[in-house]
Amino acid sequence: MEGIDTPSFLQGDLDAVRGHLDSVFNVEGALMREVSEYVRTSRGKLMRPRMVCLVARGLGYDGRGDLHTRLGAAVELFHVATLLHDDVIDNARLRRRRETVYAKYGADVAILFADYLYASCFDLALSALRPDVVRVLSRTTQKMAEGEMYQIEKRGQLIRVEDYLRIIQAKTAYLFSACAGLGAMVADRDAADAAKLFDFGLNYGMAFQITDDALDYDAQTEAWGKQVGADLQEGKQTLPLLHALETASPNDRETLVHQLRNGRDFTTVYGIVKHYNGIEYSLEKAAEYTKAALDALEGFGDDEAIVELRRLAGGVLARQS
Repeated sequence: MEGIDTPSFLQGDLDAVRGHLDSVFNVEGALMREVSEYVRTSRGKLMRPRMVCLVARGLGYDGRGDLHTRLGAAVELFHVATLLHDDVIDNARLRRRRETVYAKYGADVAILFADYLYASCFDLALSALRPDVVRVLSRTTQKMAEGEMYQIEKRGQLIRVEDYLRIIQAKTAYLFSACAGLGAMVADRDAADAAKLFDFGLNYGMAFQITDDALDYDAQTEAWGKQVGADLQEGKQTLPLLHALETASPNDRETLVHQLRNGRDFTTVYGIVKHYNGIEYSLEKAAEYTKAALDALEGFGDDEAIVELRRLAGGVLARQS
C-alpha cells in the first residue's frame, strides 16, 4: 500500500514480529526449507500485525511479555495460510505477479505448508495462555471457511451485491476485525472497548477489500503490483462489475454477462463498468466503511498509535498498491 511507512515507535514491534516469523520459517527438511524460503521472500507489509500492535499500544499496553508481537506474528501466519489455501481452491497460478506455491510446488505442498502455518499460528496464540485469544482466532477460522464455502456455492452463478459483501466480510474483514480486537484484549480493555475495536477492524477490512477490487479496474501505477483486470480474467465478480450489472441497460447487461462467460475482454467490460460509474460507486461505498471505522475510534484519545490507526484508515482510499 502506497504511503504505508513505519513510524519509529512501531519499528521495534514489527522487528520483533519478523523475529517470531523467522523462527517459524526456520524448518527442517529440504523441501520444507525451500518452500519456507519461497514464502518468506514474498512477505508483505505486515498490515495485520501492524494493526494488532497499534491497537495494543494505543490502548495502553506497555509491551511487557511481548504478547502483542507474538499475536501479530500469529495473525500474519494465519493470513498467509489462508492465501495458500485460496490459491489451491481458485487454481491460481500467480499472486502479485509471482508464481504461487500451488503453481510452483503443487496442491499437496501448498495445503500441507498452509496447515503448518495454521498450527504455528495457534501455537503462538496459545503462548498467551488466554483461551479468549484462541477463541477469537478459532471463530475467525470458522467465518472465513463459511465465506469460502458460500463463494463455492455461488460458483458459476451471477451474484448480487449483498452476496459480494457477505463474501468479503467473511474472507477479508473478519481477520482485520480479529486483529484490532486482539490488540484491545492484549491491553486488557473491557468488553465495550474491545467491541469498538472489533468494529473498527471489520469496517477497515471492508473498505480495504472494496478499494482493492476497484483498483483492479482502475489502478494507475506500477506500485499496484499486479496486472489490472486480473480479477476479471479469473472470473471474479467484484463490486464495480456488480454495480454495472445491476444498473446497466438490458443490452449492456447482456454484453457483460456474455463477456463473463466468453473471453472476458477487459476493454469491453471496463468501458461498460466505467459508463455506469461502477468504480466511483465502489469507492463511495469504501468511503462509507472508512467513516464507520474512524467513528469507532472516537473517544480513544490522541496517543500516537491511535493517530496512526486513524491515518491508516483514512489512507485506504488513497491506495495505489
